[in-house]
Parts: sequence; structure tokens; C-alpha cells
Amino acid sequence: MTRLKHFILIFLFLSGFNLSAQSWKTYPYHEEGTLVFFPQDEGRHPSEPTEWWYANGFLNGLNSGKEYSFMVSYFYYPAFGFDGFRIFNIADETDGQFYPETLPCTYPAISQDMLHLQALTWGGGSEQWVTLTDSQGELIPFEYQLNAQSAYGSINLDFAAVKKPLMINDSGFVYQGATAYSYYYSLTTLEVSGSITLNGFTEPVSGVSWLDRQYGTFNPSTGENYEWFSVQLSNGMDLNIWELFTPENSIPDTPAYRHFSIYINDSTAVSSSDFTLERLQFVFTPDQEQCYAKQWHFVHDTIDLTFTIRHDNQEVMLPFRFYEGSFNVSGFAGATPVTGKGFAELLHRYQHPEIRIDQPARYFTEGGFYPVTWQLLNPDDGRPVYYDVEVSLNDNPDYEIVAQHITDTFFFWDNTGIEPGTPFRIRVKGTSIDSTLYGSDSTSQALYTGISGDRTGHSAKQAVIYPNPADDHFIIGLSMPAVGVTLTLTNSRGRTVRIIENINGTSLRIKRGNLPPGIYFYQIATGDTEVAGGKLILR
Repeated sequence: MTRLKHFILIFLFLSGFNLSAQSWKTYPYHEEGTLVFFPQDEGRHPSEPTEWWYANGFLNGLNSGKEYSFMVSYFYYPAFGFDGFRIFNIADETDGQFYPETLPCTYPAISQDMLHLQALTWGGGSEQWVTLTDSQGELIPFEYQLNAQSAYGSINLDFAAVKKPLMINDSGFVYQGATAYSYYYSLTTLEVSGSITLNGFTEPVSGVSWLDRQYGTFNPSTGENYEWFSVQLSNGMDLNIWELFTPENSIPDTPAYRHFSIYINDSTAVSSSDFTLERLQFVFTPDQEQCYAKQWHFVHDTIDLTFTIRHDNQEVMLPFRFYEGSFNVSGFAGATPVTGKGFAELLHRYQHPEIRIDQPARYFTEGGFYPVTWQLLNPDDGRPVYYDVEVSLNDNPDYEIVAQHITDTFFFWDNTGIEPGTPFRIRVKGTSIDSTLYGSDSTSQALYTGISGDRTGHSAKQAVIYPNPADDHFIIGLSMPAVGVTLTLTNSRGRTVRIIENINGTSLRIKRGNLPPGIYFYQIATGDTEVAGGKLILR
């Protein structure tokens, strides 16, 4: 049983008990083994180039009965004559209306001593984020006040943390991306009270909020975009989850690029990179210029959750385009059904898949199997692509599906029984799992069944190799399932550089490893009998 699974089972068993009397709610506060100290680290960090104060929350209108959500972020990054940005979004969740505003701002009062953030927005007014004090002027631990206003409305809210700080990566320090780092903690559940004004209507509100503090060198404008989630579950668990994309749209399998931290109770929190996060739905913005993920499936051990965006229209346009909005949660923690709410901050955008069939494709196997290979020119780790292969006979545009919803980038079309010399064309379609994203490519010329042609770079019988030329890996696909075959790879001097034995199945993914660029030759054999062979180029 994993550590997290063990903790979850204990938590579910003890969920009816008060495990903490908030003994942690005092200043000074510091958890052993962490790098964050309270209250001083709630203030400004002059030694760090980037810093932000971030809050989101759900509010219930006590007069109207409406549900509102909000997000406020004060981003400190001096440039262009101002100190940074203030982003303030209000959403009428009941009516599905979204009111975003981003303004440059300066911070005339921002210090560790006062724990006081004052923002003067350009074209706006004065706003503040401050730790509350009692009648004697003493700080009230983990209680705050936020006042912000935009062209659409304002909030005046008091916050009181009911759960101790969640230290991201256990220590409160995490590497993010290729070179960046952050000191990072979350207050995952705060009780909120105060008032909201929207479109001239003011009413008292109460609700629940999430607070993030992050400071360090991480800067989302560097090209490494991310998807981030705050999750508050009905059983009391809270999760901070993010995946970071490289400029090439990959998500390396390292803690610097994918991570979650989970609050289980005031005695237990766990951080890990061992999870899956699958995108199930996508959505384009109304102007069709940007596409974001809309639904995700998160799994780690006994936690199995689905996040679904509530409204598609919650895009922030400045200082750059990104999505910031609420989502609903459903799923399981252990065997217990859970629901919940959360916020998603999405800086990663998706594109239609670009597919290119390898050309020319005028080679044939003797057994009636025509090998079709293609490439995905814009791979994206967050957007799995599913392929359909279609064939048009008699050189007409009437395509019929011969393979559907496959994930390999090759397919052997069985044309047994079709008269030799019959003209045909191949089309490959690629879509996202929900078909929102799509692309296709077709062979550029008519081909003919039963006629041998150019076999350069491909096997004489039953195999294809792709991509060719290859970079960090290549795949060998077989027309028929293999059992116990051997791959031998030799270089241009005839020296054997790689032997892989006991290959089973129809495809084999081979990592390049330390092989230098050059021309190689591969042979696939069963015992002393060659099954297939060909040439491979490594760039």
C-alpha cells in the first residue's frame, strides 16, 4: 500500500473527528523541514525578482441567492515604468457572466514589516491586501482583508484560514521548468465574509476561498506555459495540481514539470509527481483564436477525479491571453464518492493536429498488406490524437474507413482480394478525443494495388520504421504480430550497435540512447530467418 493510499484510508476513517483545534493558528509559525516562515514570508521578498499574491473564491449572495466567483492576483514584476499587474475577475456563476479586468499598477506600500500590499492601479484606484490586526494592533494569524475594485464592481472581503498552510513539494520550495524556482505555499480553505458590488448592485456575501503565495524566478511569460488547478473536495481534502509545458509542448516526466500537493488533514499533507492527468474535452474561444482544455481526468492511487469547466467564456485578455475560471469536481477518494469545486488557470493553448503522410508511398508487401505511415508535425503532450485511416478505390473521393481510433502512426491496410492494378488513395484523419481538434492528409497521387514500387527505408516484407530520419526515438511497426523476434541494428561500417531480443506484438518503440548521428541498418529476424530489414537515418 502506498503512503498516500494509507493516509487516505486513515483520513476517511477519522473524518468524523476533529483532528486539530487549530493549534497551528499562531505567529510566529514554521513547520519543521520547510523554508517558509510566518508572518514574515507573507510580505514582500526584495531578493526575489517575481512575486504574486493570488486569491480565488466562491461567494453566496445573501440577498439575491446568486453564486459568484472571483479571482484577484497582484503580480509583482517591475517593467515598463510600473511594478506589475493587478488582475481582478468577477463571475456571476448563476447567469454565466464574466467580468475581467487587468491593469498595470504600482505598489507604494509593500514591506515585510507591515505585511501590507497597496496597489495603485492605472486608471483605477487604491486597493489593498493586508493581514488583519486586533484592537491592540497585534497581527491576527492567518486572517486577511482584501479590497479591490474594477470598472464592473468591487469586493470587500475578510478571510480566515481554517486549515494550516499547505507547503508545495513538502518544503515550500519547488523547481519549475528548465531553470526557474518558486517558494510556494497555499492556504487551501478560508472562510470569507463581506460584500460584493456588481453592475451597481451591492449585497453581503459569505463563502470559501483559496489563497496562493508564490515568489522566486518563475515567470509565465517565458514561454513555458502551464495548466494549474486548485481543488476543494467535499470530504475535506484539497489539492494543488499543475503541469508545465515546454516551448515544444511537451511535459517532461520530472517534478519540475508536473506536480501535486494534497492537504489531507492538519496532520498530513503529501506531495508527488506520480499521477495521470488526461484531457477529455477542448473548447475554442468565441473568436476561434484560442483553444483550451475543458475537462480533465485526474488519477493517483485511490483518488479518481473529473474536473469540468463551468463556463467557456472566462478568458483573460491582458497582459496575455489565458483562461481563469471555475470548474466542478466529481469522483472518488478511496471507495467514497466526492464532489467539489475548483479553479483552473490555463496558459497552455491547443492547435488542430497537423498530419503528413509519408511520401512517396508506392511500395507493397507480397501478402496484400500496404504499409501506411504518417507524422504528427505539431505534437502536444496535453492533446492525445486518435487516427482514422480511410481508403478511396477507383481514384474517386469516396473514402471508407479501414481503421478507426488508433494511436500508432502506422497501419497495414489489408488489400487481399482487391484486383491487382486497382487505383486507390489513402487519407489519414487525426482528432482529439472529443473531436474538437482535427486534421487530415491524403496521398498526393493515385496508387495501385499489387504493384511493387519504391521500398526505400522500409522493409521488404512486413515492417515499417518511423519517423525516418529520427531524433530521440524510432518505432518499428509489423504487419503481423511477432513472437520472440530479434532486432539487430548495425552502423554504416557494419558494426552491431544494438540487439533487442524477444520482441512481441506489432510495434516496438526504441530509444536512441547514445547512438551518434548517421546511417544505420536494421534487421528483424526469427532465428536465422530474416523477417524484415531496412535503412534508418539518425539526425
